[in-house]
Amino acid sequence: MNLVIDIGNTSCKIARYDGLQLKSLQKVEDASNLNEIIRERFETIVLSSVRDSDPHLKQTLKALCSRFIDFNIDFVRERINAGDAAYSYLDNMPDGMGADRMAAIYQACILMPQEDILLFDFGTATTVEFIDKGHYVGGSISLGLNTRYRALSHFTRKIPLVEPQTVLAAGDINTISTIGYNLDTALAAGNILGIKFEIEGYMRAHPQRKVILTGGDAKIFAPGLEGNVRVEENLVLDGLAHIALA
Repeated sequence: MNLVIDIGNTSCKIARYDGLQLKSLQKVEDASNLNEIIRERFETIVLSSVRDSDPHLKQTLKALCSRFIDFNIDFVRERINAGDAAYSYLDNMPDGMGADRMAAIYQACILMPQEDILLFDFGTATTVEFIDKGHYVGGSISLGLNTRYRALSHFTRKIPLVEPQTVLAAGDINTISTIGYNLDTALAAGNILGIKFEIEGYMRAHPQRKVILTGGDAKIFAPGLEGNVRVEENLVLDGLAHIALA
């Protein structure tokens, strides 16, 4: 049994894999008490984190496995320089590339090695990755859905903090009007539909590319899109599971 840990900006996912089969998934807000959550031993543990390095956490995880992988840009470059073909998909990663983005790119290449891909990841940030037949080209980063709502509340005097999920609970994305008639609907038109229009703009600019959506909000935006859109909710975790076996 292997364990993969994805520590993001706002939450932490802990997943147990038997080979490539997901056996269990936990989501916690605080990554500092993982030693209280993880008690069994594993063959391999893979850690992906976008936060500051935590030596104590790494030591704790190393004691719980036979093989520990601190998955980051330095690890990837070390494996590529050593001629490890398993990481050939990641041979064009720029400085500062996030571990979660690399894991998502890695898994997208495994799923569609001969395709040109547009990969959207919806989390704290909305990221877009361009992949040409297993070769990473580049990408973009913008604000995620919840981040947009929070930023408006933080930087304005009169906009309260509204949770977009309360708007979405009333119906799917296709029911949202482009014309807002009160605060909630104006925020939905500008932010929820804003991301939808952003996705559609990329898809129109690159119609030949296959589209993959992942991240916590992927299922929100998929129903509002036309064409062949593939949703892979656990793309990052599945990528880390592959890395555990590499």
